[in-house]
Amino acid sequence: MAIQLHSFVSSEKRYIQVESQLHHIIGIFKKINRSQAIRGCTISDIYSAYYECEEDGTITFYQAEIPHIGKPGVWTYIAYECPQGEEKVFKDTFIDISLNSIKQLLAGEQLFHVALDIREYLSYQTSDEIEYLDVQLPQLWENREGRKIANLILNEYRALKKSSVFADETGRDYTNAVLDAFIQKAEDILAVAGTAEEFEAAQHEVLKNIKIDGIANFILQLNDYRIWQATLPSKSKAVEYAFNTALNFICRMK
Repeated sequence: MAIQLHSFVSSEKRYIQVESQLHHIIGIFKKINRSQAIRGCTISDIYSAYYECEEDGTITFYQAEIPHIGKPGVWTYIAYECPQGEEKVFKDTFIDISLNSIKQLLAGEQLFHVALDIREYLSYQTSDEIEYLDVQLPQLWENREGRKIANLILNEYRALKKSSVFADETGRDYTNAVLDAFIQKAEDILAVAGTAEEFEAAQHEVLKNIKIDGIANFILQLNDYRIWQATLPSKSKAVEYAFNTALNFICRMK
């Protein structure tokens, strides 16, 4: 049996309402903008829209402030397949569904957000969503030295993400190991009011304790000098360390 959910008809689905996250809000905002562009209309002409996020299996609905259309708001649900006739919606009345965030974006403003941890901060800073966000560092990092160290780690993260060498499973494992080790060292230094200079001095020692054989051998297996040319030189200590280790392996073989 088909059900109607925020102006849309659905069948063979169950919906459990969850809190709308930043990427849901930005996703529905982009959907509204695309609808405006395609239809050549204004925002006041967009009564409703929905955005599906495959990564977390959610669907977000937008309902505009239009008289006699229905309650305005933004709702996000986890969607599950179900047999026909068992469709149902599980709502949570305590979840904020206001249009405030959408209105901010439509007004050209960024959404303010304090990162839960440094990993989330790095993720947002390197995502396509950053243009819509004003992301602040976690409390431990929100000071002069913390910001400097965060920028150093962010530069490492960007360099690792930029190179195709670190895009496959072996490269991702190395990237995660590097980030985990750098973040742990940084937090240890910040906990005792240390400096960015101390963090920079410790980076090489941190890298020496990371398993390197996997990524170094992978670089050798690629056997493509163009990758070396495209990647080096690099301002990233982690990238340089991986390629230098691969070079040392070559020297040993000779």
